[in-house]
Amino acid sequence: MTTTHPKASDNSVTHTALWALVAVSGVANLVSSVAQAPLVVNLATGLVTLVALTVLGARHLRARRTRV
Repeated sequence: MTTTHPKASDNSVTHTALWALVAVSGVANLVSSVAQAPLVVNLATGLVTLVALTVLGARHLRARRTRV
């Protein structure tokens, strides 16, 4: 079995930034839920998390199609 490692490029920076955004917005959503922040804050942090995960998924599928 061979494994391929992504090349260090602009894409890896974007990938890392998106994962960091998912982590930060996920923690922010958790904290705002525990602190009983206004609904708008919960929705905003949840939306940011959802958008970042959607972009990561789309990038993964696009890269998978070009590999095959």
